Amino acid sequence: MIHTLKTSTTRSAFLFIHATKKISIRSICTSQPCLSSNNRTDHGDSPFSTIVNGIDTFRSTLLKNTPLRHVTKPTMETMPFTGKADSWHDALREAQDLVKTEDQDRMMDPVKLLGKDWTSFIKTMAKHYLSGDTERIRPLLVLLMAQANSSTTPPTILDTQRRLAEISEMIHISSLLHYDILDDNENQANVFGNKMAVLAGDFLLARASLALAQLRSAECIELMATCIANLVEGEVMQVKKRKHAEGDKSNDLEYYMEQCYLKTASLIAQSCRASMVLGGGDKDVARHAYDYGKHMGLALQLLTDVQVFAKRVANVDEVPIINAPLLFAAESNPELKQIIKRNFSAEDDIEKTRSLIYQSDGLKQTLALADTHGQEAIKTISALPPSSARDALIQLARNLGQ
Repeated sequence: MIHTLKTSTTRSAFLFIHATKKISIRSICTSQPCLSSNNRTDHGDSPFSTIVNGIDTFRSTLLKNTPLRHVTKPTMETMPFTGKADSWHDALREAQDLVKTEDQDRMMDPVKLLGKDWTSFIKTMAKHYLSGDTERIRPLLVLLMAQANSSTTPPTILDTQRRLAEISEMIHISSLLHYDILDDNENQANVFGNKMAVLAGDFLLARASLALAQLRSAECIELMATCIANLVEGEVMQVKKRKHAEGDKSNDLEYYMEQCYLKTASLIAQSCRASMVLGGGDKDVARHAYDYGKHMGLALQLLTDVQVFAKRVANVDEVPIINAPLLFAAESNPELKQIIKRNFSAEDDIEKTRSLIYQSDGLKQTLALADTHGQEAIKTISALPPSSARDALIQLARNLGQ
């Protein structure tokens, strides 16, 4: 998919440059009958005909590309809310059905948020990241919180809350662009180059920040600014790799969970809280929303850790990622701690690490901790008044990992 996007973008850019060398001629071609097939035949291989054909090719290429608005639509069909979903997939489908509207069948619309003044290259990059996540869990939770706090029947979602949902997802996407460089510089998920990835991430973050300011809510701005700062702080923690300040007595797992909060859970938690603030919720309601988002964020990260381990275990040459399953296993295995300390540099360290994790309860403990956070999320959100949105939030937490 990435290769296809790159090829399409390169071809479109070349044709665009070729077609726009004679902008005045292009203007004539769009309004005169010279674009008809008969007229093109009459001109034969003249320079004029070449330009016209170039424009036609560019248009057809552009029209064949999937519009970004379509990429952001959920790929799964929604289903009426029952509150009886027994899988994560169905829980998502039911929750998405609650927050969709007749004229807006997507969780977010980046075309509105980003405007029309962004380059085709940045558009391609954004499309790559947007198309990779069909769950849209961040904007979904923001919109469900909005409904759970609504006093109208049926519950309504304010325009500012929908915009907040878009802002939350765009901040997340900008962080992915930056993380691809910082986390795995030699084998990046993005193929766009470090400089362009940084610039695109900065661009998305800047536009999200501008949209945030336009919400005109000082408290909401403060909350989202906090989570942006947390994203950076969490990445610094990961880059430093366990370099604690003097006197810090926390262990590796505690350090990692703090990092998970800053990099993942904070954005979800603060976005949920900001949604309640925009809807006029009191401090207690906002706190429940924050706690739910925090526990859901941590649970989702822990489940991702298990999935990452399962995907990487088949590659015998790939260095293990230091995450929850590895750190849980290391707590009861001094040998594994030494392997981590020397950064898997000795012969057979990688294979030995996998073997030791399987022999330990690291994976089970990770799943158990994820379930604990899921139960805490259910407990805190149950304090809200009964509603379909509240039940959807409970259902999502109940089906984590299903």
